[in-house]
Amino acid sequence: MQSVIMGGKTRKLESMPPYASPQMRRRSVVTETGPVVPFPAERRTAQIRRCAGELDSLQGEDARLYWRRVCLELADEMRKLGSSEESARAAVFAFQDEVQQELFRIHHAEEA
Repeated sequence: MQSVIMGGKTRKLESMPPYASPQMRRRSVVTETGPVVPFPAERRTAQIRRCAGELDSLQGEDARLYWRRVCLELADEMRKLGSSEESARAAVFAFQDEVQQELFRIHHAEEA
């Protein structure tokens, strides 16, 4: 039977939890301070890059439909998180601006 020294204590391997053991989930706490503020859409770098890459590979109606779907999904997510219609719209516009800037960077890098 193998033993491992951890933090100055010797433990038997079978007494240690498996690597991917389920961890306790933290309960969300509702506070009186105000609404939940979602992570800003314009800061979702991975989503922005993925969207720009997809748009860059599409053309015409396919690009329009993809773009529309992404924006509607983002607006729905914002509303589900408690954003007002105005805030959701602003988040989508900010996201759109970032995607357009990413597309510009993609094409500017190709030209250089």
